[in-house]
Formats: sequence, structure tokens, C-alpha cells
Amino acid sequence: MALFIFFQFFYRYHLYHREQFSLFVVAPDALLAYWKAPAPLSCLLGDFLTQFFYFPYVGPIILAVVLTLLGVVAYVFFARYLHIWALIPAVLLVLVETGRQCGLTYPLSSTLQLIGFLLTGMLFRFLILRSFPSNKVSLGTLFLSLVVLCAGVWLFGWGDWERRAVNRPNLSRERMLAVDTEYYLGRLDVLGHLLDKYEHEHSRFNSYYRNLWLAEQYRMPDEMMHYYQPFELGLYLPNDESISYPITYASGELWFLLGDMTNAEHSAMLGMIFSPFGKGARPLRRLAEINLINGDEEAAMKYLRILEKTLIYRRWARSRMPGKQTPEVQRWLTMRRSLLPKTDLVRAPLDLRRSLVHLLEDNPDNVFASQYLLAFDLMHKDVGLFAEDFKRFSRHQKLGRVWAEALLIWISSNGSNEDDFMRLNIPPQIMDEFREYNSLFKKGGSSLKILQQKYEKTYWFFFHFASMNAHE
Repeated sequence: MALFIFFQFFYRYHLYHREQFSLFVVAPDALLAYWKAPAPLSCLLGDFLTQFFYFPYVGPIILAVVLTLLGVVAYVFFARYLHIWALIPAVLLVLVETGRQCGLTYPLSSTLQLIGFLLTGMLFRFLILRSFPSNKVSLGTLFLSLVVLCAGVWLFGWGDWERRAVNRPNLSRERMLAVDTEYYLGRLDVLGHLLDKYEHEHSRFNSYYRNLWLAEQYRMPDEMMHYYQPFELGLYLPNDESISYPITYASGELWFLLGDMTNAEHSAMLGMIFSPFGKGARPLRRLAEINLINGDEEAAMKYLRILEKTLIYRRWARSRMPGKQTPEVQRWLTMRRSLLPKTDLVRAPLDLRRSLVHLLEDNPDNVFASQYLLAFDLMHKDVGLFAEDFKRFSRHQKLGRVWAEALLIWISSNGSNEDDFMRLNIPPQIMDEFREYNSLFKKGGSSLKILQQKYEKTYWFFFHFASMNAHE
């Protein structure tokens, strides 16, 4: 019960992530491959059970049962020699394996290997000792005992524990996986609650998903400055050989939202290649989606056919097969295809601004790209470039508060007049607040404390006081 509570309520996103970057294919060739590799039975059972980590409650139940079974088998094995004291090695073994199962790379099959070895040892011991008290072991019994021992070694293997460090629960990583998972599943309400809960952590990762959360709901122009913004670092995640595979994969969520399928595919491929097992249901699903959006049905079918041979994603794959797509999938594809650029452009993978401008030049109605382009300008404190991009790409969109605050800085720095304010339809309340802000800013001294209390979550305050060094 304790193990179930821990993995369900404190560590379930780790289990979900492990399932997403593994894959159990129900096909003759894939199943036969297990029997050609070491430890076939433990690996087969481990991968089969891991696929059910996808479901809430089921994954924690499976892991709790397996770890409890390990403790029971260990206790029975040692009880013959230690009696009640056998509880000590049994409990210690469960604790060590629980720690190992808290990692992202330790497979469930390794714990099953331990159980298999202990059961093999118990059966071997039973066959040898059944000949006593005559103290005479028959050749038949000896042969059967050796067969059991060899079968156990072959079926469960020797394991690879020397390459598996003893992990400890990593709650910081659990929070990151929670944020990433809820965004991927599209549960924006849950994601918002998580981000509010973790707002005090001030991490680049959380800012990245906060901005995705805002952009998905078209709230970036109004609420962007309500939250921690580490300059442009909060708008994208790095994608290179020095970054862990979860971050590499997560970096593609931005490109997918914007409609830049080349960079989205790049991140998905790298994330899968450098994941622990070099495969995964989540990257395969994303690669299938990208190719369907691009209209490359042959490439999409390569991934859909694999997913169709799984128990968990069979229905998902069939609903996206070309010619058999559901109306909901067709509507989703139409929306995603409307964001695609119509021309090609050679650029560096992380040249965010150039990618955004390219997307908007081909499709000025790409609201996601316009939000990010204007946010990118503001995070560089380039209000002149912001004003140019606003006039070029967003003039006819609703003027959000953050955008209005930035335009006021630009107008005032270029010689303002009443007509400039009126043409931009900046609300009079924001104009009055800007005048008060400037008055407090010019006074300095104790007025700066009042200014911070009233205007800390405005772009004006960010423009004057935010320092890049404080965010690095």
C-alpha cells in the first residue's frame, strides 16, 4: 500500500514518461527477438507490463505488486537460514529496488530478474534437499536440478545491474515531467495549476511551458509579464548534444505549435535517438503527426503501422490512417496545415526569430508565431523592432496590455503626441498608469519601492530593471 501511494501520488509522471519512451510491439518478429537476446522471459514480462504505465493507477499497482513480490520471495528464500531476521535483507532489497525504479533508465525487467533468480534458487534448493535425510542425491534429481538452474539463468539472465546506479526519488525532475506531460496531453487547466504551484521555482523550463500555455490560449499579449521571464531563454529550450533527451524532445513542442515541422521533426528524432532505449511511443506518434501534416502519407504510414501493432495505441493509429481518418482528426489536420509555411528557408536550427518571420511572411494569420515574434523582441528590450513587427504582422489583432505597454515606451522615446496614442487605440487607463509610472521613476529614491509594488508585473518595470545576469 505504501509503495502504491508513493508511485501514484508522488511519482506517477516518472512511470508515464518511462512508458512513453518505451515500446511493446505485438508482432511475431518483435516477440521472437526477445528469445534471441539475454534474459528473454524477464525482458518480455518487463516490457509487457511497462506499457500499462500509460494508465493512471495501473502503473503504480504493477510496480507496487512487483516490488512487494520481490520482498516476499526474498523473505521466503532467506527465512530458512535467518528465520524472522530474514525481514532485514528482504526489506533492504525492496528499498534498493524501489530506489532504482525511481530512475528513468532502470527497466522493470531488472527487478523481475531478481525475482526469477530467487525463485530459481528456491526450486533448486528444494530439489536437492528432497533427497534428504538419506543424504543421497540420485542422478535423476541432480540432472533435474541442473536443468532448473540452467533454465533459470537463461530465462532471467544475469542482469546488468553494474550499469544501473542506485537512484533516489528526484522530485524536482518529477515536477518537470508533470509539466511536460500535462501540456502534451492537452490538459491546459491542470497545467495552469501546476505552473502556479511551481511559480516560485523560477526555472527556464517552467517559463517555457508557461509561455506555451499562454500562447495556446492567446493570452500572451495580456498576461506575459505576470510571470517569471528569463528573457529569451523562457521562449525556447536548447537542442544540442549537451542536453538530456527529455529536454531535447520537449524543445520540439514549441516548433510543433508554431507550424515549423522541420525543427519539430528534428527535436523528435534526436529525443528518440538519445532516449534510454532509442525508441518510444510518444516520439513515434509525433513523427506520424508531423508527416501527416506535411502530407507525406508514406512516411506517416511507417510510424502508424508500428503503432497499430501495440495494445495501447492501436486505436489511435487506425483513426489516423490515410483514407480512414475520423472527422475530428481531419479537422485537426486542417487547422495544423494552415500554419505551415509555403516556401523553404535555410536557417540554423535554433534561429527562432528568423523562423518566426518566415512563418509570418508566408502566413500573416499565424497568431502563435506573431505572439512569439513580438515576445522575442520584448525579451531583447528592442521596442523599435517590436513596433515594426507589430505594424507589419499584428496591427489588426487585439491589442493586449503587454503590447500596449511596450508601444507606449516606443512612442514616448520617439516624441509622442496625442494622435499616436489614438491611432493605436491604447486604453486611457494604461496611458494614465504609464504617466504615473514615469513620474515615480523620475523621482527615484523611496518612490522606486512604490513603483515596484504597483508596477512590478508590467513591461515598463521589466524594461528598466530586469537584468540578464540575474537570470543566467
